[in-house]
Amino acid sequence: MHSAKRKSKSLTKKLMFYLLPFAIGIIFFVWIALPLIMALLWSLVNPEYPWSYPQIFPEHPSFYHWIHIFKYTSIVGSIGNSLFIAVMSMMLSFLLALPTAYALGRRPLKGKEIFKIIMLLPMVFPGMAMALFLGRLLFMAGFSNTYTGVVIAHTLIGLPYMLRILTVSFESMPQELLDAADNLGAGSWTKFIEIYFPMILPGFVAGSIFTFITSMEEFNLSFIIGAPTVQTVPTILYSYLGYNFLRTSASVVALIMVIPNIILLMITEQYIKTEYMGVALGKM
Repeated sequence: MHSAKRKSKSLTKKLMFYLLPFAIGIIFFVWIALPLIMALLWSLVNPEYPWSYPQIFPEHPSFYHWIHIFKYTSIVGSIGNSLFIAVMSMMLSFLLALPTAYALGRRPLKGKEIFKIIMLLPMVFPGMAMALFLGRLLFMAGFSNTYTGVVIAHTLIGLPYMLRILTVSFESMPQELLDAADNLGAGSWTKFIEIYFPMILPGFVAGSIFTFITSMEEFNLSFIIGAPTVQTVPTILYSYLGYNFLRTSASVVALIMVIPNIILLMITEQYIKTEYMGVALGKM
């Protein structure tokens, strides 16, 4: 009887060992890989040879739609603008979030749990409503249609991500390590360089990914505050789709917007271990 139960448990473990990776692979393919493959194929459709069922692949693939976007829009300059704005807003978010995250993560403040909830509210606030409100404030401050205004706006929408993740990083620090540093006479600057910064580095990288991607994909704030002076990738591409809303054109737009994010994730993977990222995001 017991032997049969042990065999049954062993068989279940073996099935889980093989089926779980297979299930994850299927989900990854359907959710991520398949849409990207379809977008790539649609972007290569030749206008003179429409692609439809039962054809498996486009007939006579062409870069016509890619060339058309790069030729008739200012996409190249907008890519530079988007990268500059994303990097600046990412660094400003970190600098602004650092002291607040330290206070929430290491200090016994009253009501900090409520504040943790409040600081996430901008993430659920309607994007267009926030854009109209911030656009009016920045216009009154003289920052409308300027890089400074767009950077400020993107910093504000990326700040909740950075603040929450850094707060978790500070909370996860072992108090014994900090006490040992105090006993050895380490000053505030030494503790920050030798202990705090290395331990919040995974959180900084995770927060940077969120803020960078959020900035690269932000349309409402970029359009209302920056247009027409400051052109970003979303404002250029969404405007282009407004005049050329075809599946082929939409596929090119989707790939142009997702490629920088994929490159960022691949670069990040080379410098930070997956388990560290999990620690940074584990309490989100």
